[in-house]
Parts: sequence; structure tokens; C-alpha cells
Amino acid sequence: MRFIRYYFLIIFISFLPFVGIFLNADLPHTHDGLVHLPRIGAYFKALGDLQIPVRWAGDLNYGYGMPIFNFMYHVPYLISSFLVFIGFGLVSAFKITLVFSFLLSGIFMFGFSLSFFKDLKKAFLATLFYQFFPFRLVEILVRGSFGEVYAYAFFPLVLWGLTLTFKKPSYINILITSLGTAFLIISHNALSLVFFMISMLFVLFFAGKLKNCVFGFVSLFIGLLLASFYWMPAIFEHKYTYGDLFMKNLYLLYFPPIQNFFIPNLFYDTKLQNQGIPVQFGLFHTLILIGAIFVFFKKNISKIDKKIISFSIFIFVVSFFIMLPISKFVWERLSLLRQFQFPWRLLAVSGFVMSFISVSIFYFSFFKKNIVYFLLLFLTIISTAYYWHPVLGWDKIDESYYWSYPLTSTGFGETDLIWSKGAADEYPAHRVDLIDGKGEIGKISKKSNLLTFPVSAKTPIKVVAHIQYFPGWRAYVDGRSVPIQFQYAIYRGEIVFQIPKGQHDIRLSFGESKLRFIADSLTIMTVISLIIIGIFRRSLRLK
Repeated sequence: MRFIRYYFLIIFISFLPFVGIFLNADLPHTHDGLVHLPRIGAYFKALGDLQIPVRWAGDLNYGYGMPIFNFMYHVPYLISSFLVFIGFGLVSAFKITLVFSFLLSGIFMFGFSLSFFKDLKKAFLATLFYQFFPFRLVEILVRGSFGEVYAYAFFPLVLWGLTLTFKKPSYINILITSLGTAFLIISHNALSLVFFMISMLFVLFFAGKLKNCVFGFVSLFIGLLLASFYWMPAIFEHKYTYGDLFMKNLYLLYFPPIQNFFIPNLFYDTKLQNQGIPVQFGLFHTLILIGAIFVFFKKNISKIDKKIISFSIFIFVVSFFIMLPISKFVWERLSLLRQFQFPWRLLAVSGFVMSFISVSIFYFSFFKKNIVYFLLLFLTIISTAYYWHPVLGWDKIDESYYWSYPLTSTGFGETDLIWSKGAADEYPAHRVDLIDGKGEIGKISKKSNLLTFPVSAKTPIKVVAHIQYFPGWRAYVDGRSVPIQFQYAIYRGEIVFQIPKGQHDIRLSFGESKLRFIADSLTIMTVISLIIIGIFRRSLRLK
């Protein structure tokens, strides 16, 4: 079990870039960090209100609420909410969640690489190249990207599961692949789509037998079903938001000059950035890419290594093309692509393929020497050292402000609803107002997904709840459902409904739409099916 030591070594090395952020109580200043703190708080409160799955952030947007988690990834917020539950503050939960993703990616990448290459040196090399692809550190300590970092983590788990399934299509191996796929999908919208497509291509390239290919695709499909509760509403209810309008041309700002990818930006040079983001491949990763192309044309290259390089170069060329300005015509024609927002996001793909083909260096006898091998690893790691601290500085945080954050936490209005007037700019004087008839509204009790209050109506009345309407909100008078209006001229997008004369108990609750109910049901039925198959797999002759 000598390889176990490698797991601990990878965890140790992977933790080194983040020692500094745990020695300082402040928040590393990153591009996105300050928007994730209120989201962590909102997600935690929604879980406490038994929103499962979480979709509605009731306190954001000046208490008008917003369906941000219907469209936003879940994994990092689940992890950070657990950390808050056991006693950590928002800042500490944010830091730990980010770093935990990096440690997981090292574990899963090494597991995949060892299973695929069956060689400790190759697996260790590929893993450290994956971990210390420079943009990985940029993602965490410059961007503060909360979801993308978990896509990096779970993608190798999917490939690990597929590799194990190709060797032995057992229940456990299929389950690993399916769970990895599900976690990948709920980790990040855009990157999960790219990595899922690469996973399918991986099956076609490396499954070998038709039977393995079938099991591979079935495993990925089960993962899709497990994540139905998330991706189905995120796709099919996207039409209710202004996301396409606000992000339509955003991508035009984020095409880096081609040279910026290849010139090593070792010290955060602003000339080599795109909108504040260093986009370099890294010196040693670039050399690996060149070396792999040279190896591809060698006569003594094995069939599997030729397939590895072909697979990697194909993916690299496609992703690199999409990151360049010459691909604008593709972005213009594919609306789905514009949801990526930033073309350089596909550096995630470059990081993986450059790590995957790093093993091609062993075709050069020079690198078979241990001293050269370890020197390469050391230089690759140390070349990212400038990014081992928050290059943008630190933020002193008043966590109470983020627990009661009044804004939306979105940068481009991507979850603003088409029937509303846009984001709110102040709290309403009252959460519920009488707009027609005579009566009195009693004490209001509010949770993220529930609003209750008594009413004494001298005449039939009409009230407005200053909550942004989204499918799933329902109004009840004494337990009986009543119709909701949300296009009332004065209160555009807010919940308006009528109450008959008399004393009544009113309840406004947020639940699932028909689509979300179907999506949830698919997830639940898939989970139950996997459990039943797991229990009875021996009688079903499944190992």
C-alpha cells in the first residue's frame, strides 16, 4: 500500500499555497469573495427553514427575495453551511470551503491517474501538474471562484469512476461514476457542462469494448438523473430571468491576446492580464504541450499514449480556439456558449489536458532520472509561488452585515425576473400592505420561504406582499389556496391577492413548481433505485 503515502504527500503539498490565509483572520480580497459571504448566509438560513433543495434566498434583494439558488450551484454552499452549523464564521467557512476543494482535486486526480496509468511516478506527475497549473491558484486566490473550484475537484472523480468501470463494470464503480457526475453538475453551471462533454469523449476514446462504452454512458446518465433537481429548473426556468439579455455581449470583454496565454506571468503583471485575470498556461505546462506534440510523431510511441495525446490535443485545440477572438462568430451563434460569460474559463480544460499528457515526458530518457523528475516537479510547484498569497490584499469583514445583506449579490442581474422592475433599492416600509378595502394586518412572521400573518377584514380586501413572485409561491387563506396576481400595475412583480371579509390566518409559502416537482421526483426515484439495487445486488448477480 505504498501509494497511500502519496495521497498524504499530495494533500500536504496542495495545502502549502494556503497556509498564509489561515494565519490571518481577515478575508482574502478576491473578485468574487464578497458576493459569496451573503450567499453562504442566505443558503444556511434557507436550510434552517427546511428548504430542501434550497432555491429561494428570502432576505436578499431588500427582503423581496430572489431565486438565486434555483440557478446557482449547490456544492460549495452545502459545505460552507455545514461549517457554519458546527461553529465557523462566514469568513472561515469561505476559506475552508475553497481550500477543501483543492485538496479534494488532488486526491481524486491522483486516484484517477494511478488507476489509468498504473504507475506511481506518472500519477504523481499528472496530479501535481493538475494542482499547480497556474490558473488553479488564480481561481482561488485572485478570483475567489466558489463553484468552479469544485468542478475541478469532481471531474477527476468522474474519470476515476469511468476508468474503474472499464476495468470492472461493477455496481460500486458505476455508483462512483454516477455520484461524481452528480456532484460535478451541481458544482458549477458552465464548467460542469464542458467537463461532462469531455467525460463522454473519454468514454469513446478509452472504453475499449462496446460493453464498457455502454456502462460508461449509463453511469453518466445516472449522474444526470441524480442531479435533475438542479439542472432541469436551471435550464427550463432560465426563461423567467433577464440572464440572456444582461450577459448577451459580456463575453466580448474577455478574449485575451493570444500571447498572454504563453508568456509566463510569474508576478501578476497587469500587461499579461485580461480584466484583472492572469491567463497564462504556465512555463512548464507549455513545454509539456510542445513535448507531447513532438512525442506524438515518434516511431516508438505506444498505441495508448498516442490515443492519450490525440484525445488531449483535440480537446486543447477546440477549447483554445474558443478562448480566442477569432471564435467570436461561434459565440454570436450559440446562445448557450454565452452563459460561460468569460472565454478564458476554458483554461480549466487546458489545465486538465496539459496534466494528462505530462506523462509523455518519459519518452525522453533525460526525465527518467529521478533527480530531473523531482526537479521538474519542484520548479512547476515553485513557479506558482507568487500566487500563494492574496495578491489583491485583505478585507476586514463585519460578518453581521453579510448575515443581513440587503443587495442581490449578483453582478450582472442574471437572476432578475422578467416581470419585476429589477433589483430593489430599499426595504419596504411594511412587508405587507393593504391596497384596497378596509381591514387590519396583524403581526407578520417571516422566514426565507414563508410569510404568515393574521388579518381582520371589515370588507373584502386586497393586499400586496412585498416579495418578488416566482413560480412556486402560493397564497393561502385559512389553509385554502387563493389566486395570486404578480402583474399589478403599481406593484410590478410582487405578490398581490384578495382576502374575503372576516378574521383570517394568511400564509404565503414557497414550494416547487410542476417542473421542479418532476425534477425532484427524478432525483428521488434515482436515489431509491440505486439503494434498492445496492441492497439486492447479490441476488441480482451484480458485484
